[in-house]
Amino acid sequence: MTWPIWTGVGLVLVLLACAVVLLRRSTTAQLHLFRAVAGRVVRRPVPMLAGPEELSVLLCGTGSPLPDRERAGPGALVAAGGRLFLVDAGLGVMRNLRLWRVPLERIEGLLLTHVHSDHIAEVGETRLQTWVAGRKRPLPVYGPPGIERVVAGFEQAYAPDTGFRTAHHGPGFLPPEAAPLEARPLAIPGDAATAAMLDEDGLRITAIRVDHHPVEPAYGYRFDFRGRSVVISGDTTPQPALARAAAGADVLVHEGLQPRMVSALGDALQAAGNHRAMRIMRDIPGYHCPPVEAARIANEAGVKHLVFTHLLPVLPNRLARRLFLAGVADLRSAGVAVGDDGLLLRLPGGGDRIERSRLSA
Repeated sequence: MTWPIWTGVGLVLVLLACAVVLLRRSTTAQLHLFRAVAGRVVRRPVPMLAGPEELSVLLCGTGSPLPDRERAGPGALVAAGGRLFLVDAGLGVMRNLRLWRVPLERIEGLLLTHVHSDHIAEVGETRLQTWVAGRKRPLPVYGPPGIERVVAGFEQAYAPDTGFRTAHHGPGFLPPEAAPLEARPLAIPGDAATAAMLDEDGLRITAIRVDHHPVEPAYGYRFDFRGRSVVISGDTTPQPALARAAAGADVLVHEGLQPRMVSALGDALQAAGNHRAMRIMRDIPGYHCPPVEAARIANEAGVKHLVFTHLLPVLPNRLARRLFLAGVADLRSAGVAVGDDGLLLRLPGGGDRIERSRLSA
C-alpha cells in the first residue's frame, strides 16, 4: 500500500525539480512568474485610514536621529474623514507610506513641529511623491516662523528635478504649477500657549507652543474632529502648557527619551573612545522628555491613550522596551504603548472607542 504513495511523492519531487530548473534557465518562465507576483502586489487594497466620521493617527516614523533598522525618522499621518495631514517628514517616512499604499495625493498639508534635520529630512520627497501621485495644487507647509527658509531651500533643490520630470512625462500628466511647496508660517502671539491653524468643516487644528530650547519656536499640534481628538507633542521638555492644551484628548502621541539608557549609552561610547558621540548623549536629555514625565502630562490632561514616539535610545528588543517604560506603570497602569512604525489608531466619531491595528508592506 505504501509503494503508490512513495511513487506519488517521488513524482511530485521530480516535477518540482523540473520547475526549478525551468525557472532558472527560462527567461519566459521567469517573466511569467514576475507578472503573476506583480499583479498580486499592485492589486493590494488601499488601507482604510478613517471613515467619514472618524479621526485616526498613523505612526509612519517613530525613530530619532540615531540609526534604527526598524524605524523611520519622525512622522505621523492624521486622517480626519477623507482629509490627510502629515506631521513632520523624517527620513524614511515617504518610503513607509508608499509601501503601505497610502494615497499620497490626498495629503493636503505638511505640518512641521520644528526645523531640526531629523524632522525635515524628507520635505523634498514629500513634495515629489505627493505630486507624482496626483496632487493638483501646491502643498502648504505649516510650522513655526522660519519654515520659509526651509521651504525655499527645498524648492530650489528640487526645481531641476521638476523640470526634467515634466519634460519627460508632459505637463498634462505632471503639471509644474502643482509641484511647489507653499510656506505657511504660524505665529503664536505673545505669551499665548496655542493658536488656531485651521477650523473648517468640523475639523480644528491647533498649534501648541512647546519647549525645545534652543530650537525656538517649536510646536505640537492638536486635531479635533467629530468629538475625537489627537495631540502630537513634537520634541519638548515636560510641559504643563502641553497638558492643558491636550486636556481630554483621546490620544497623546508624545516623544520619549529614557535618561538612564541614554546615560549608559554615553558611558559605553566614552569607554570606546568615541568622545564626540558621548558628548551628544550627554547633551540631548536636556531638551527631551522622560517617559515618566510624559505619563504625568497624560494623566494631568486626562488623556485616554499615551503612545511614545521619537524613541531614544534605539529599542531593539522587549527587554529594552521594558526598561524604556521603567516607572511609567507606577503613574499610569493602562493606556500606554511604545509606538512602532505602522501603528494605526482609529477613533470612530460619537464614542470613546479606540481601534488599534498595524499596517505592513
